[in-house]
Amino acid sequence: MIYLWVENSGWKEFELTDTEALKERCISIGDGASIGYGASIGYGASIGYGASIGGGASIGGRASIGGRASIGGRASIGYGASIGDGASIGYGASIGGGASIGDGASIGGGASIGDGASIGGRASIGGRASIGGGASIGGGASIGYGASPKIIYIIGSNFTVSYWGEDRIDIGCKSFSISDWFEKGYEVAEQYKFTQEQVAEYKSYIEFIQTIHQVNQKSTQEAAV
Repeated sequence: MIYLWVENSGWKEFELTDTEALKERCISIGDGASIGYGASIGYGASIGYGASIGGGASIGGRASIGGRASIGGRASIGYGASIGDGASIGYGASIGGGASIGDGASIGGGASIGDGASIGGRASIGGRASIGGGASIGGGASIGYGASPKIIYIIGSNFTVSYWGEDRIDIGCKSFSISDWFEKGYEVAEQYKFTQEQVAEYKSYIEFIQTIHQVNQKSTQEAAV
C-alpha cells in the first residue's frame, strides 16, 4: 500500500500495482524498484531502477529519486525519510531513516546522508560526500564532490553539538578539543545526568566529527604541498 494525492481529498491509499493511478500523476517507477508500505509519492516523481524506498517515506512532487528510470537508480531512501518537492537524489545515493531533504535540494551520486540528518532547501551535496547522522546542513549550502563538511551543527537529544573546522567541539556550553572530549566527556555526562543511551549518542557525534576533522586536516595538508 502507498499514498497518492487525490485532488480535493488529500492523501489516499492505493496499491502499487495500480498503474493507471500512477500514470495519471505522471509518476515513473523503474524496473526492480522497491517501495515500502505506507510510502507517499508526489505528483511527477521519478524513481529509478533498483531504487529502494523505505516504508513511511515521503517523496515530494517532481522529485527525482536515483535519477530518471532511463538513466540510473539504485538509490536508497530510509524508513520515514522525507524528500522535498523537486529534490534530486543521485544514482546510488543513500538517505538514512528519518532524514529530511529539503525542497529543490540536490544529493549527488553515491553520497551518504545519515539517519535523522537534515539537508535544507536548495542545498547541494556533491557526489560521494558523506553527511553523518543527526547533522544539519542549512538551505542553499553547497558541499563538493567527496567532501566532508567543515561546519557541523547537530541537534542532539540533550544539547546541540557544533564543529567549526577547528580542533574544538562545542556541546551545550562546554567546549574542549576533540581529544579532550574523549577524556572529559564522561565527566560532563555525569554532571548533566546523561542516560547510557545519551552517552552512546554523543560519543558517536564526537567520533563522527573526529573523522571529519582528520579528513579536513589531510585535505588542507595536501593542498599546501
